[in-house]
Amino acid sequence: MTYILGVNLSHDRSAAIVKDGVVLAAVEEERLDRIKHSEGFLIQGHFERLTKLIPIKSIAYCLDAAGIGVDEVDLIVGNRPLGDRTVPRILRDLPLKDKSKVRAFPFPSHHLAHAATAFYTSPFESAAVLIVDQAGSRSAEGMVEKHTLFTGDGVEITRVASTEYPVDYSDMSLGLFYDFFTAKLGFTTRYGTPDFGVFECGGYPEAGKTMGLAPYGEPRPDWGRWLTFDGFDITVSQEGLEQIWKNILADEGAEFESLTERRWDCRFAKDVARKVQDELEEAMLHLAGEAHRRTGATRLCLGGGVMLNSVANHRVLAEGPFEEVFIPAPAGDSGVAIGAALYGWHQILEGGKERRGEMTTAAYGRRYSEERVLEALQEYEGVLEWRKAPIADVAGLLAEHRIVAWVDGGSEMGPRALGHRSILADPRHPQVRDYLNNTVKHREPFRPYAPSVLAEAVEDWFDFRGESPFMLLVPSVREDRRKDLPAITHVDGTARVQTVAAGRDPRYHELISRFGELTGVPIVLNTSFNDNGEPIVETPEDALRTFARTEIDHLYIEGYLVGKPGRELPADHPARA
Repeated sequence: MTYILGVNLSHDRSAAIVKDGVVLAAVEEERLDRIKHSEGFLIQGHFERLTKLIPIKSIAYCLDAAGIGVDEVDLIVGNRPLGDRTVPRILRDLPLKDKSKVRAFPFPSHHLAHAATAFYTSPFESAAVLIVDQAGSRSAEGMVEKHTLFTGDGVEITRVASTEYPVDYSDMSLGLFYDFFTAKLGFTTRYGTPDFGVFECGGYPEAGKTMGLAPYGEPRPDWGRWLTFDGFDITVSQEGLEQIWKNILADEGAEFESLTERRWDCRFAKDVARKVQDELEEAMLHLAGEAHRRTGATRLCLGGGVMLNSVANHRVLAEGPFEEVFIPAPAGDSGVAIGAALYGWHQILEGGKERRGEMTTAAYGRRYSEERVLEALQEYEGVLEWRKAPIADVAGLLAEHRIVAWVDGGSEMGPRALGHRSILADPRHPQVRDYLNNTVKHREPFRPYAPSVLAEAVEDWFDFRGESPFMLLVPSVREDRRKDLPAITHVDGTARVQTVAAGRDPRYHELISRFGELTGVPIVLNTSFNDNGEPIVETPEDALRTFARTEIDHLYIEGYLVGKPGRELPADHPARA
């Protein structure tokens, strides 16, 4: 047996462990240290001031899941987010007897690590592999990976085309382009310091909010083109963006500048979000066309943080030249740990020419025992009540418009809750979305919620054929079904769909099936189990703590149904409507 530990040292730190080419466990550091995006190594500006620590909690978690000690690992592979200091930093922080076991990707490494994640976890024997993110590896010459095209064939990954941008931002990546406007709109996660980030934006840009706001805006062709296409390259400069922002703000942004709260709730902000989203989608379609032209491949793997933009992903699938598209659940930096471990198996140890790491589930977290769950519950004796209950009881509660947190098996890798650490609700109720945003999750009212639908029923409800197990595609809800699904249908008639197959996730599939039997709708609303600003819950203790302090009605955790005795439903609760 051969064990390989993969370590992601950039932002969204993470670790993964592979046994004989199969992923045993993977987790993000934020799930364990409870710090959103868990700071690590980044390459721009103020980010370099961060404490440069390896994800030690994630590493210990993976070793524990595998049941081995660190010296039983055959190989440790890390990415190189800050030049060539990967190996010394791992050796400094990880007690390891045989120091020759620590290796790093060849330089430049970051996009290659993303490519390893995207291709080695795909079902394709061969494919084009397109990586688009905020920033890749930085060279000694002061250049940074922008977007890169590879081909994957068997276990080999070959670089086909690449672009770079300088650290002075006289050109920049698509990820930075999107983050620039996200920060200007005020969508950032604060790390606790007022001056932090590439554009001194005050925190980590929350690009998903820009994507969610975009459908409320109007197309703005009068603002011209903000990106320039030149073959495989796409160019934009910070100076150019600053001038664009200055011009449109002067012309139309008076209301936006006058607001101190809810700045997103004005026409200018909505149009900016729509414009930057439209530009990104056109850029992704252009890059997909270039990838097809340069490789002749019929299948495409996508990786990098930009691939968390599920609206752009769907346009690439629906309108692009590829027959099939695969995107791993942790398409951003957290997934690099999986790519590092699989790269070590295939390329460094040459463990085999047959790939075995296909991602059929994102639930790479460890399972918690019934004993651990009961121990955690005992801390709430007299505050909460609980009993063993069948899945049918949960379906019944959802059909009565109750909000249920669902914790089942191992946690998911990546930013989406996929039926293992989820908050679930009835998609039929017109007030559910507002209640979840305002009362349960305390977030902006424009933000949409996603549907989990039985895989065999997806075509009956959405303009979509195929699979979307990782909630990374946004098709339209069928027009004749939108009236039945007000809680998950976005303002533009779309939804970020997750298909649930019985063979991949039998318990979650059973829940949705039973809900469908009760309501005629084989779909549940699914959102991540966390409160605003905190990571998704990991442990039973995390789940109970978040459940107890929020307005979630019930928690179903490893077969136990937990309630809040004597609690009165809030006045705006859907069950009271």
